[in-house]
Amino acid sequence: MKKFFRFIFYMLIFGGIAYVVKNVFAPSGNEFASASNGQGVMPTNAANSLDEKPLGGAISEDLLKILVCPEDKGPLELIEDGKYLLNPRNGYKYPIRGGIPVMLIEEGKKNQDQSLVNVNGTGAKSKKEKA
Repeated sequence: MKKFFRFIFYMLIFGGIAYVVKNVFAPSGNEFASASNGQGVMPTNAANSLDEKPLGGAISEDLLKILVCPEDKGPLELIEDGKYLLNPRNGYKYPIRGGIPVMLIEEGKKNQDQSLVNVNGTGAKSKKEKA
């Protein structure tokens, strides 16, 4: 009889530990798939790429004042009806997608336009310089 009660005692302890581990440490909630259905704990909805968003979008004047080129830390200009931010010193064009400037040096190099480079670095070419 003593062995029977000892067995029940240990089963209750191990069962309680298993219950706590399952309910406290297992993921729960709607944002993740349940681990019990074999899908893991990845988000159920995939994130959309910023490259899929259309060019342009509203950017506040305050943000434009503080944005600088990540490569040379110089000021940028808004061009092409608000679709790009231009660094006039090297011709890098940083796209604006869905109102969010993509300030990666790789993006600037990819969209570089040498015809927009101003020799003195003061901004877009004047009418005299274009002629």
